[in-house]
Amino acid sequence: MKNILHISYDLRDRHNREITTAVKNLINVGRENYKSFIIDLVRVPYPQLEMTKIKNSNHLMINVLGFPYGVFMNWSQNRAYNFVKKADSNDFVKLNEFDMIHAHKLTFEGIVGYKLAKQLTIPLVVTLRQTDTYVFNRMPGAAEKFKPVIKSCDKLFYLIPQIIIRMKKIFGESFFDEYIGPKTVFLPNIVERKISNEKVIMDKGMLLTVLRMTKRSVERKNIKRLLQAIKLLGRDDIKLRIIGEGDYKHKIESWINEFALNEKIILEGAIQNENIDKYFRSAEAFVLPSISETFGMVYAESLLNGTPIMYSKEYLGFDGFFDGVGVGVDPKSIEAIKNGIEDLLNNGSQYRKNIESLQQSGGFKVFSKDYVRKTYIDTLEGLC
Repeated sequence: MKNILHISYDLRDRHNREITTAVKNLINVGRENYKSFIIDLVRVPYPQLEMTKIKNSNHLMINVLGFPYGVFMNWSQNRAYNFVKKADSNDFVKLNEFDMIHAHKLTFEGIVGYKLAKQLTIPLVVTLRQTDTYVFNRMPGAAEKFKPVIKSCDKLFYLIPQIIIRMKKIFGESFFDEYIGPKTVFLPNIVERKISNEKVIMDKGMLLTVLRMTKRSVERKNIKRLLQAIKLLGRDDIKLRIIGEGDYKHKIESWINEFALNEKIILEGAIQNENIDKYFRSAEAFVLPSISETFGMVYAESLLNGTPIMYSKEYLGFDGFFDGVGVGVDPKSIEAIKNGIEDLLNNGSQYRKNIESLQQSGGFKVFSKDYVRKTYIDTLEGLC
């Protein structure tokens, strides 16, 4: 059985709390075919080196002094690489046992993976994520810095269609065509739903949105403009159900009062994941005009439940996955969001037919565990 070293900079935070399950899920689907070892590079605000081996697991956490917005990134990346080598010399991990490295983001862990793969002379695969495009846009000259990583890596996984468009703009068509395009493999996050056979009647005029009510999430999910669009729409026959909880809920409540929407907004609170599908299925449409999305799992969940969606057009997120399943809007325009809601209400029956057709033809299988596993394993087997 081949051994893979996974390097992740976002699996956990310094309090040992899991940040995302996407990386974890991908690693898990490959466990039957590959033996995995995970190194979490955890950004902390202090310089002391700390290494923690998770008991009874192939999982090592290494604290790395890191700064926001890519400040001192070169220094941090080189320091992280040296820490990984130190972990090897201290028997926390044996680097010479690995047959391949998977860096779960191009920026930051891509540099660490690149240096290790070069040292060990083994293949390197890299995942392209939304965060990568942010780094390139905010840091002049960053694209040049990462060209050697791209040239040397063997495969580039990407989660969303918009990543490819952005990478072409950032690196230029000639570099993209020679070094990026031929290496890319579409590998979305796993989104599987066990839909109940229980019949759920659509609640006419009921819109749905789902989010964590933290300050960062509420701002990114663009909830204020969504509420303003509903106010601008001025229709008595629609309501919006908001599922979620968090310490920024009071802000949403203040906007509801400010826009006099108390009769139109239902704050449902937190709903367990296994119980949320009935809300998707009963809604006439799912609406979430986010300013940014790393992937957009809730849009996929809505489609798997047969419900049309509103998403942000030409923004990183769900745009480009499927045509005819809903409406894309400019998330910074209240008028566009309002028009998008009207579009969903007026053309919802056709969108539902298109969604049903995709369900029957297997168009949504790209989100299934079986599809992701096969794509991932087939790609890796072609390299070892």
